[in-house]
Amino acid sequence: MRILNIIDIPWFSGITGYAMDLSKGLAKQGHRIFFAGVKNGMPNKLAKENGFETVEICSRKSPFIFGSILRLKKLIEKEDINIVNAHTGKAHFLTYVVSLLSKKKFVIIRTKSDTRYPKKSFLYKKTAKIIAASEFIRKRYLEIGFEPEKVVTIYQGIDVSTIPLPTSDFRLPASVGIIGRLDPVKGHKHFLESASNVLKKFPEIKFLIAGKEENVKYKELKELAKKLEIEKSVEFLGFVENVHQFMLRCSIGVIASTGSEAVSRALFEWMSSGKPVAATSVGCIGEIMEEKFLVPPCNADVLAQKIVELLQNPALAKNAGETNRKKIEEKFNLEKFVTETERIFYEAINDTSH
Repeated sequence: MRILNIIDIPWFSGITGYAMDLSKGLAKQGHRIFFAGVKNGMPNKLAKENGFETVEICSRKSPFIFGSILRLKKLIEKEDINIVNAHTGKAHFLTYVVSLLSKKKFVIIRTKSDTRYPKKSFLYKKTAKIIAASEFIRKRYLEIGFEPEKVVTIYQGIDVSTIPLPTSDFRLPASVGIIGRLDPVKGHKHFLESASNVLKKFPEIKFLIAGKEENVKYKELKELAKKLEIEKSVEFLGFVENVHQFMLRCSIGVIASTGSEAVSRALFEWMSSGKPVAATSVGCIGEIMEEKFLVPPCNADVLAQKIVELLQNPALAKNAGETNRKKIEEKFNLEKFVTETERIFYEAINDTSH
């Protein structure tokens, strides 16, 4: 197959991660992969680094879409594209318009891996399949009247072969980590408040925060840590290139999000690293995690209790980490991610050719 991915956002996100991991897996199966993205954006940058051909389109806020439509049309006709996979709403619209103008017939797939609620639209009339990156997303489509057979859930898969496992058993003193962009929805405030509670019972524990500043600044988190009188027990690491090396430093992973997590890449990475995780029950997390390690969002006290429970029970923590790794290997692996998507793509091609 010859597959074109369209992503019109410039930054790295769960959308980009989902598309890139899938594309690398599909390329290994012999499929040709193309990307359309904005100038100097991360999707096209990563695509080029992985050897995929790219074309530039306008940003999602730009009204000047005609040039983008012509470039997409030219690429689709020249490269005989079979599948156009639209990863955003604007990408879906561009794909629809190109399908009306192009002499080359192709299959439209809408992949949804973000938290925005879907809307019924004329765009879906020419869309063969909707791929939801979690059951959380799929249910939203069904709630607004989409036919169940049109929407399929395909979870992101992780290639665990390159991910190192912990080299030692769970033991004290331990460290507790959180990783992700600094944004109110990621719950860093609640993470620090829970740290304050944990430190009353385990004063030797270290709490590590890694991630890029966005709508929250490290200065704000440092001020909160100082106010809570825990600043000596918290390390602020900023953006880290090697996520799994950071996770190896941590004994326990935390997802403290108050919402979002339609696709929780951080959770998959914690689990693939063989770490126990305490996580809020938002988005898709309840589909993936064992219920006994879930906590309600915005509740630092309960989060602290769950962390303390893991610290007090090294055997429980060790078993949880091993279970997490096994679940990734068996249920959320890259091979399954790729083969399930391949099947949907081939089905869509066959259905539209009849």
